[in-house]
Amino acid sequence: MTALTWCVILHSYRMGTSIQNLPEREAFWKSVWGNLRNAVVGCSAAVLFGLAVLLMSILSVTNPQSVFPQDSATESAQKTEAPPQVEYYLPYPGVLPDSPLYRLKVARDWVQLWLTFDEGKKAQRELLYADKRVNAAKALIEGGKPGLGVSTATKAEKYLEKAVDTTVGLQKSGKDMKSLLLTLAKATTKHGEVLQQLLPRTTATDSQSLEGALFLTLSLQEKVAQANRE
Repeated sequence: MTALTWCVILHSYRMGTSIQNLPEREAFWKSVWGNLRNAVVGCSAAVLFGLAVLLMSILSVTNPQSVFPQDSATESAQKTEAPPQVEYYLPYPGVLPDSPLYRLKVARDWVQLWLTFDEGKKAQRELLYADKRVNAAKALIEGGKPGLGVSTATKAEKYLEKAVDTTVGLQKSGKDMKSLLLTLAKATTKHGEVLQQLLPRTTATDSQSLEGALFLTLSLQEKVAQANRE
């Protein structure tokens, strides 16, 4: 109740104009108490409602997903749309190029390839050398030797190019190379995936060479895909 109301009540009580006997005074004070109680209840409800609104606002601000549901949905969609990694096994690289024994390994590989007279088996061996070297390049770059790793990756893609050219040539000559072509499709995709992952780990100078190897790999992917469609 307002101060003016209380002044009117007190003035009426003193003057005796409105309250003349006890029953009337009791009824008067019951009415006053009822009004006062209603006012207190109304004020309390308003305060509680304001606190509830304030609490909901604070919770909304601290929960970005409820404030920006569209952004959260977009982020979830991007995560689910991430391309899966190709299922292709890269063999253990063995001795790495930073080992003094690596020259012996290179000589052994060259002799084995030179003694392989079947062109189909030679393509398979070239693919094996490519897979081992790209895995070796990965180990070198991740081990803090980007320069040596990039040169190894370049040699890997050269072997991969020989394997693709040999296989496509055999198919054009009439031989059934469908199985190896399907394997090469996975291999070229895997090589491209590995090279793309390694690019951010290289320096500006080395990245140009690695980008060149990646460009070759992508062209080989298209060449194999074309051969599989024929």
